[in-house]
Amino acid sequence: MTGIRALTLVLEDPSAAATALRDAAGWSIEADYGSFASLTAPGSVPLWLNAPAEGEEPSRGIVLHMVCEDVDAAFEHAVSHGAEAVREPTDMDFGERSAWVRVAAAAGVTIDFSRPLG
Repeated sequence: MTGIRALTLVLEDPSAAATALRDAAGWSIEADYGSFASLTAPGSVPLWLNAPAEGEEPSRGIVLHMVCEDVDAAFEHAVSHGAEAVREPTDMDFGERSAWVRVAAAAGVTIDFSRPLG
């Protein structure tokens, strides 16, 4: 049997990104060594943040879809803790309530707080 053990993003400053994601999304920092950090959210696989190796490009165009009970509260929490609002909480035509934010320290990464409608 195989499964996803963790998800890794390659970011310029893993430590700063871990702090910003912790503050915006309420995740827990499990480890922070400067060039590597690990965060966890309840019921989720770890999110590992690595500094780029020589010649490696940082992650870009990534959307982290996070399931949450109260999309509006998660969005407001993130924005009040420095996240940039990308999409206000919206009922989408495909049956989800969704809100998107970004944090400057995790350039190229968007967080989608979402839950099914109904």
